[in-house]
Amino acid sequence: MKIRKIQIKNYKMFKDVTIYFTDNNGKTLDTIVIAGLNGSGKTSLLQLLQRLFSESLNLFKVGSLLHKYEEDQNALICDEVELELDISNDEKLRMISLVHKFTSKINKSVGNRNEFEQLEKRIKTKGQYIKLLYQLERTEKGFIIRQNDFAFFGILPEDDLRSLFKVLSFSAVHSIISNNAMTDISSDSNGIVFPINIFSYQKTVETHIVRLVQEKVMANRDLIPKAVIEQAIGEINKLLEGVSLKTVLVDINLEQPIFKSFDGSMVLSNELSGGEKQLYYKAILFDKLRPQNSLIMVDEPETSLHPTWQQEVLKLYHNIQGNNQIILATHSPHIIASIQPDNLFVLNMNEAKKTVECFNARDKGFHTRGNEPNDILDEVMGTPLRDWETQKRINGVIELLKSQPDKIDEPKNKTLIESLMSDLGRSDPIIMRIIHKLSIIQARK
Repeated sequence: MKIRKIQIKNYKMFKDVTIYFTDNNGKTLDTIVIAGLNGSGKTSLLQLLQRLFSESLNLFKVGSLLHKYEEDQNALICDEVELELDISNDEKLRMISLVHKFTSKINKSVGNRNEFEQLEKRIKTKGQYIKLLYQLERTEKGFIIRQNDFAFFGILPEDDLRSLFKVLSFSAVHSIISNNAMTDISSDSNGIVFPINIFSYQKTVETHIVRLVQEKVMANRDLIPKAVIEQAIGEINKLLEGVSLKTVLVDINLEQPIFKSFDGSMVLSNELSGGEKQLYYKAILFDKLRPQNSLIMVDEPETSLHPTWQQEVLKLYHNIQGNNQIILATHSPHIIASIQPDNLFVLNMNEAKKTVECFNARDKGFHTRGNEPNDILDEVMGTPLRDWETQKRINGVIELLKSQPDKIDEPKNKTLIESLMSDLGRSDPIIMRIIHKLSIIQARK
């Protein structure tokens, strides 16, 4: 299951926006990177997708008036959201089979059976795309969900749905919770949706590797345990292939994995750096959850990562087998420089219309993959390359050299030029131009 198109009407900062997650040939993208200023809606977009597929949101009956507490907690307060999904015939057949299997439960759970029959008919339609629609209406008495094609995510058994697809949603906030907390990631799920704060699952990560090895030893009793351990560890490390980590997973003890640092010392998982934890924890959770035909959303994947790892982090997600779709929301020019323009979508605040618009980097003629981060910051992200105060001093010196070269020896002007040279260094391109201009002026004198 992959998202091909999303249309949003009156949801938070999105007044009326349509985004096609397709390449230049109309093919649905496997990797999507979303950029934009703080407040432009990157996180809101990920949260919207997370809620559409969640079980709790889809437990309400279409056409029933929502109580006040339900409006805020369990309904999407917007006029309309439409998703066009790219889904294989095999997935369609499995969905239809699942609906038939639990028909009696559906009849009891759905207030308007006709709505579900229409959805079932839509799933059966020939072709690889299906549309799912959510519509909300405000009445004098309150909100009413007029149509919710996502209803089966709240009705059908979650275990059966998870065998079809999952939604893994990694948050940007990485809080550290007690090692004993959240030993089972499934207990914190919302139907097929897994909201993941990776640092909360240290115990899950440690337990999974130990159990994985134990299961492989039991299943391969004719093999030497050491060989089985190396095989299991190799599968985890393969997910991080292409990422230049200096610390490597090498062994386990009875309770947790053991890593080898660059200096040869052995460290436990709680001794890893924040960036190393993020990468290894994600790799191990992917190995545990084994997403297939699933949606993987990551808010700010650059958190705690050195720029070198930011350039390489997409390899972690591409190393996951299973025909998944990856959606990342980022501020990192290094991540943007590792993708093609087709894969980059920029959320832009339209001050005149007081709304957010979205454009594809390809359509704007932007160059991304292999480009220098400074060019990405300047051209794509619209970010000044220097802080405002320094740029103001640079502009002052340039104007001085241009319009009043005879005053460069005045004490205040000499102090201005010297302070700028001291801050930026003589190898800075702007300083080199200033030095060249000063030499010309002195020669003329």
